[in-house]
Amino acid sequence: MRWNNSLLLAFSTIALLAGPALPIRADILDFNDWTRVEDPADPNFTSLVISPTEVQLLAGDGPVASGTDIGYQSVDGPTAAASTAGYAFSPAADFTVAIDFSLAFQTSGNVGGLAIGFGIGEDRGGTNSAGAVLLSQNGSFALSPVFGAAARVNDVTQTPKLILLAAQSSGSFFAAYDAASGDVTLGVGGAGAASPTATATYAGIANQWNGDWLFPAFFLRSDAVLAQAWTSGGADARFTNFRVLSGEPVAVPEPGVLTMLVLGGLSLALARRRPGP
Repeated sequence: MRWNNSLLLAFSTIALLAGPALPIRADILDFNDWTRVEDPADPNFTSLVISPTEVQLLAGDGPVASGTDIGYQSVDGPTAAASTAGYAFSPAADFTVAIDFSLAFQTSGNVGGLAIGFGIGEDRGGTNSAGAVLLSQNGSFALSPVFGAAARVNDVTQTPKLILLAAQSSGSFFAAYDAASGDVTLGVGGAGAASPTATATYAGIANQWNGDWLFPAFFLRSDAVLAQAWTSGGADARFTNFRVLSGEPVAVPEPGVLTMLVLGGLSLALARRRPGP
């Protein structure tokens, strides 16, 4: 029996879907499509999706070990290829993304270091990633009067860079990727801005990564880089108005969608089969 081209195409589709997730062009519409990440989970770090366009990350009154993160990423697996839902960007094309932020502290009793940031990376652990960062200590920016940029290559921290804009409690973070050069440029500007006021670039850094899908993420972190990790007090970080300024994200289909695509294609192919030698 000979199968026609429709059936062969259906089996080819199944083989493709068994590998990396099939991308579909889409916009990132709201924060309900993002995935919360806790690295590791800590009872003094909590989060809340306030609305489709705003997320709240909170530091409570208790110690949190340095390096502990809470945040959101736009895919739901360790990498974009391993995910079943969410959003990412192809490393073969340029793109620029931005998000508004604010960071507020309770009036007194704030002890320890906190950082908030936004960037892009290949995996949820930040093995290959780069982002813009705002550092604070004891509820103040006095020890770190400007913004910074940070990056990792194969889980190795790269030399930090300064983004020469005075540290402020609100504004926009930016991350831009250039496919031809592998440059990743991080920046900061005013809330709702279409372009950054100041930037820092990790030239060619993406050429040292693995060439995987890139996805944006934002976070709140306990950080002892200035003095000591978060110990007590209260902090409220807000992220809102995520926007794709250039380029086009892709959406990873949910498992139910994949099943419908496969079964639909297979049924159509079987209906059209014909006998042969």
